[in-house]
Amino acid sequence: MKTQQLNNYYISKKSELLKGHDKASKSLRKILASHFDDNRASTILMEARQEFESIIPKIPYIGGDENFNTKNLIMASSCLAIYRVLKAHGKSVEEIGRFIYEMCEVLVDYPKFILRLIGRLKYGKRYEKKIKEWAIESQKRQYPGDWVSAFVEGDGREFDYGFDMTECGILKFFHAQDADEITPYICVSMDGVFSKAFNRGLVRTMTLAEGYDRCDFRYKRGRETFLLPLKDGWPPQLRKH
Repeated sequence: MKTQQLNNYYISKKSELLKGHDKASKSLRKILASHFDDNRASTILMEARQEFESIIPKIPYIGGDENFNTKNLIMASSCLAIYRVLKAHGKSVEEIGRFIYEMCEVLVDYPKFILRLIGRLKYGKRYEKKIKEWAIESQKRQYPGDWVSAFVEGDGREFDYGFDMTECGILKFFHAQDADEITPYICVSMDGVFSKAFNRGLVRTMTLAEGYDRCDFRYKRGRETFLLPLKDGWPPQLRKH
């Protein structure tokens, strides 16, 4: 009964989740236009929507609206659907990773002053306190599919705040869905693009997706975003540790 109730969280929000997927699909269509004709692009988008709808009941429950990572897991699940369909249409994982990266760039294509305003909400003592509380709560491991992190105090010079992620909800779910190969590209796309857009100054030198024991997130407002797999530009120089 409890499992059924948890699954119902996503099922009850299916209409809302599909709307979010459709919004991302509008961004993806612009990218697909340079690779496919209109009919095939429309077919891919339709199939991706159907695939996402089939994935919704399988998304792990990690606390629903009380956990801000629920939105990240939903967005990644939408990318999972896109990955499966594009792979079925003959695209390589590297090509699909690039599609998803560019889709994320289009999603944050807003005037710079709006992005910077949103980015400022990710700093300050209030937000830092929220991240610290989240990391402490994650240590309880209440939900098997959730993230687990340890907060790292910043020194104000090298970084403002950070955390070491030792378990990733996206990594776990994608592994269960036999989609490990796309996970590193999701990490680069979601974390890298959004850090740049919101001026968060993320530096990360290792990820769980590459086989390391943690993802080392370090944020400093205003500095250049640097994710080691992208140090030489696209494609990411992924490492297997």
